[in-house]
Amino acid sequence: MVLGNTFLRRVALSCGLAVVVLGAGACGAADTTANQPSGAERVATFDGGEVTQGELQEAIDLFAQQSGTGEVEPGSPQYDLAAQQVLPSLVQQEIAVAYAEENNITVSDGDVESEIETIKTQLSEQASASGQELSGDEALNQALEQAGLTEDDLRDDIRSSLPVQKVQERITSDVEPTDEEVRTYYDENADTAYTTPPQRCARHILYGPDQREQAEEAFQRLEDEDADFQEIAREDSQDPGSAEQGGDLGCIGRGETVPNFEEALFNAEEGETVGPVETQFGYHIIRLYEIREEQTQPFDEVEGEIRDQLTAEQQGVAFTEWLAGQEEERNVEYLPAYDPNAAAEETTAAQE
Repeated sequence: MVLGNTFLRRVALSCGLAVVVLGAGACGAADTTANQPSGAERVATFDGGEVTQGELQEAIDLFAQQSGTGEVEPGSPQYDLAAQQVLPSLVQQEIAVAYAEENNITVSDGDVESEIETIKTQLSEQASASGQELSGDEALNQALEQAGLTEDDLRDDIRSSLPVQKVQERITSDVEPTDEEVRTYYDENADTAYTTPPQRCARHILYGPDQREQAEEAFQRLEDEDADFQEIAREDSQDPGSAEQGGDLGCIGRGETVPNFEEALFNAEEGETVGPVETQFGYHIIRLYEIREEQTQPFDEVEGEIRDQLTAEQQGVAFTEWLAGQEEERNVEYLPAYDPNAAAEETTAAQE
């Protein structure tokens, strides 16, 4: 169950994120009859709201589009499967919307602008992580274009989804991990999540498989004449990824490069130049400029990060439990053909 910013879910494919698609529907008086025309037919009702077939179809269409399954026609097995996946979450979203309306939880223009700024920051950070330096406005415009949305679409999505976020904030505002839980999480995960294995930071000059003699000559120049390693790398190296940076490879851990290169690198002393080292790529001259031993971040450096993570997880669980209670209190009823509980029972019976 994921409730939150619709826009971020829509652009998730272009950002390389996991996608959970939920549609947004209207809220109205409950009615368990189902004799309206197609699209207006109520596929689920509850005290305070409903989900229509049209809203479900819209959500399924979006689900199919972003999951790459293509058009899903009503009555097909694919439609039934998609409905089972989408409808329960759609009902939960509508319950949250109903609660927001009943409790005067509203969205102001300032709320919308604040959310837009948050989105800009997130998208800019994502772009930076992938090697693109984009301002917030540039990252947003790019994402909108990739998602086929306009800024008006964005504002509409925010205005429709923020009430649900505000409901979650109200319901789970007092949910947070204890100091003991935070410390326990650190102790159990320090060796994996917060420990950096030994690394070696190095530069190299790569010569081709038929350039052993040139590699040996360059090595002697570096040893005898104290030549400039970075200058030779820029002039001679056959590695386009590092040549312009003076051969800089950054810091490398074990298992991140080919065996011969790794062995030479991890056996070198800090400041030492070794080579030529033969690999399938050719001949390398390697200069080790820094040794980094295994490092574990201390608890006080990551305590805030862990607390935020556990808070989000616990609040998500608490909100899901609240929604489940609301489903029972509000007497959710599904049109028989759309009842996910009946579908699950049929599947279980068939397996038995």
